[in-house]
Amino acid sequence: MALSPSLRILADENIPCARAAFGPLGSVTLVPGRAITASDVQAADVLLVRSVTQVDASLIQNHALQFVGSATIGTDHVDQDFLHERSIPFAHAPGSNADSVADYVITALLHHAARTGTDLPTRTVGIVGCGNTGRRVARRCEALGCRVLRNDPPRAENEPEHANQFVPLEALLHEADIISLHVPLTTSGRHATQHLVDAEVVAAMQPGTWLVNTSRGAVIEADAVRHGLHKGSIGALLFDVWPNEPAPSPDLIRDAAIATPHIAGYAYDGKVRGTYMLYQALCDVLDRPATWQPNDILAAHAPATWHLSPPSARWPRTDAWHALAQHAYTIADDDRRMRALASHPLEKRAKAFAELRRTYPLRREMNRYTVSEASLLPAWHRPVSGGLTMQLSAPGGTSSQMRST
Repeated sequence: MALSPSLRILADENIPCARAAFGPLGSVTLVPGRAITASDVQAADVLLVRSVTQVDASLIQNHALQFVGSATIGTDHVDQDFLHERSIPFAHAPGSNADSVADYVITALLHHAARTGTDLPTRTVGIVGCGNTGRRVARRCEALGCRVLRNDPPRAENEPEHANQFVPLEALLHEADIISLHVPLTTSGRHATQHLVDAEVVAAMQPGTWLVNTSRGAVIEADAVRHGLHKGSIGALLFDVWPNEPAPSPDLIRDAAIATPHIAGYAYDGKVRGTYMLYQALCDVLDRPATWQPNDILAAHAPATWHLSPPSARWPRTDAWHALAQHAYTIADDDRRMRALASHPLEKRAKAFAELRRTYPLRREMNRYTVSEASLLPAWHRPVSGGLTMQLSAPGGTSSQMRST
């Protein structure tokens, strides 16, 4: 498709580096994602969004659009069939923030484990949904010493050679005492995930199960989850995504052991990676070379030091790993900011939720950090390099790392 030489590009203001990346291709207008209107889109050639913008017929029916991109892993907010009918190229960013979400899950688990005196490696973790993110979380939990069960019915059906890697949901519910959700939001078909965690699923959980949700809020049924929490089948909610965003229930926020405002994938590295993936896709459509590179931008936002102080070898292992994780990402700060929303009325709560996301502080992926190998107990090397994905600096200054891909 031949696009005009100077494009009118409309982008969500939360897409980092949008002007730097897309500016050479045309004029870039940045607006809040929830505020994008059909009239805005009528004046654009290119639309770049995140998950808060519903891209459907009502938004783009009268348009001059020649490309739509979403800087996200999920695509449930985009009517791809409608785009296809209108011959509008579409691209998104699968896997772009998978490491960021995996960082979040591991940090949340360590934080809650340290707070409750739980030795995390003694737990069985059930991963529901084993795509880019679920695979990473599974491998990191295994590196920490946890037993891991994987459930992914579509993959089990479509990849018969790997079917023995997966267990039915019923078996996972029976054996896991931590469940982490990493499914796309789908509303139809045999494996629809909307309200996947309903009253029946909650009733089948092991008593005291920790439930982690970083996928989509609608994957859980709020009333069923709250009932399970109060009856004891659920021991803790570790939630980053919520039903009824951007105004989640104040009661659900208060009930959660960890509550954050849909920022699990907000590490700067992953967000910039998503921008770059859209930029490459648009350049492919334009049939022009992709000259913008994000490496210098990422390097410019390095923390004061990549080298972390090692924890004491006298500490329990979960506490030690939690201390390291805290150096890279203090999840308690996000939890504290989120809890303040529970006291707001509906409209103010929605605005405050969106503002927390818009003004989210800079956070880097854990794989950017280094800790001295010699300072750690040998038994901690794999949990730190594979579970936290931090680099280990060996004597002589070289670094090694077990990648969780």
